[in-house]
Amino acid sequence: MHEQTIADGLHDALDAALKPRLVAPDEEAGLRANPIHADLPVPPDEVISFLNGAQDLWLASCSGFYESPFGRKGEACPVPFWGCLECQNAVITSRKLPALLAFVDFLVAQRERLTAQDWRLKFGRAHHRITRQILPAFPESAIAAARAIAAGRTDLIYLPPEATAQ
Repeated sequence: MHEQTIADGLHDALDAALKPRLVAPDEEAGLRANPIHADLPVPPDEVISFLNGAQDLWLASCSGFYESPFGRKGEACPVPFWGCLECQNAVITSRKLPALLAFVDFLVAQRERLTAQDWRLKFGRAHHRITRQILPAFPESAIAAARAIAAGRTDLIYLPPEATAQ
């Protein structure tokens, strides 16, 4: 019990320290209306194009792919694509919800292919971050709309090609 309490405390500290910026639909509308005062990791003149997907990656928009807090400045971000879920350069809007939901489905499917311990080590934090922190930050109407998009599109890109290579 003592070890679990310590682990939970460390987990909570990581959750607080390492996270993307979440922008719910109401807030996004405000940022679009007044980009000069946007609290986003991009200059004010880039806010609209950023929100429109100009710097999208698989699971988030990225304000600094070559300025990753996980690597050297000037080099491409070195973490797996789900590292965006814990990056200060990442911004997640409702536009990314279909990809996140599809990725959750992929993660759940991986539980059948991996041992419980291997799955938890590889995907547990990403699954926790999406299902317990990101999705609850968005209104249910946005989640429902994203589910409909994810279910209706076979061309939805939520994984980079190397993730699906056999």
